[in-house]
Amino acid sequence: MPQGKDRRARRRAERRHAIRMAAVRVALERGLDGATVEAISEAAGVSQRTFFNYFPVKEDALTVEPGWSPEELRELVAARPPEEGGLVVMRAVMGGLARRFVDMFEGMELVRELHRRHPELAARSRQGAEDQMLAPMMDEIRTRPGVRSRLHARLLVVASFGAALSAVHEAMSPEGPALPLDTLLDEAFDLLATGL
Repeated sequence: MPQGKDRRARRRAERRHAIRMAAVRVALERGLDGATVEAISEAAGVSQRTFFNYFPVKEDALTVEPGWSPEELRELVAARPPEEGGLVVMRAVMGGLARRFVDMFEGMELVRELHRRHPELAARSRQGAEDQMLAPMMDEIRTRPGVRSRLHARLLVVASFGAALSAVHEAMSPEGPALPLDTLLDEAFDLLATGL
């Protein structure tokens, strides 16, 4: 992707995140009914038209979304050398996504509190997300040496996401060890490789 397009995409992602966090804060302060598009737009410092450029409905601004697309995940796996086995590929891909995991979890405490108060929003976030998001990646990982079945591919992908998320949570935890995220990712994938 050319540098200008990359910069625009990054700015767009940052604005989307800022609008989402404004929506979450407004919903926590005023409740779901008080979290109107007008109130959210005002809190985010954008016009209502700009809000709708990012979210078709306000509920979409109140849900969590990953910082990548299913196609991007598939492409990340496909870009790895064809001789690499499934776990080696997933370790490399998750290492590349780790920084984005941290960005995704920024403000997560507020989102968790909102979903605790309004479980219907949490259900909306999860609705079909795993299969829709991970299916292309699982299909691609299935072509790797040593991956024996659809179940094996699913386990590799889901366990790898779990390892990466665990490392990110540990790195962000105030009680966690003062280890860099890369070190924690290595430890998590070493544990996976040895069968925990």
